[in-house]
Amino acid sequence: MKNGPLLFVIFTFGVLAVAGPLLAHHGQVEYEAKSVTLKGTVTKFEWSNPHVIISFAATADNGKSADWYAEVLPPARMVRAGWTKESIKPGDQVTLIGRPGKKGAHIMWLDYLVTPSGQKLGRDAGTP
Repeated sequence: MKNGPLLFVIFTFGVLAVAGPLLAHHGQVEYEAKSVTLKGTVTKFEWSNPHVIISFAATADNGKSADWYAEVLPPARMVRAGWTKESIKPGDQVTLIGRPGKKGAHIMWLDYLVTPSGQKLGRDAGTP
């Protein structure tokens, strides 16, 4: 067992090399601290891991349309919050409230969404 300590060191560095990027992925540093409200038309609803993505076209104050992407939680967590993969569909007019990306990126971390019927869907079951 002369190689035991060496294998332990190699294993430890391997775990640390993988753990850092995983923790960094779950940070929210790429999003602003303040929330914004956008109205738009859903263009795509991706119900998949690791995060559900809502693509939508939002019209800015200047009248120009821009493609946006809202990142939400994994599908399993969204089901617990009341979502289904049929909650929204392309063509739906929705209102999205969330934290926009920094540096002018057209991305947001979704707090909640208001469906065409007025239903509020968020990341938690107790969404306002």
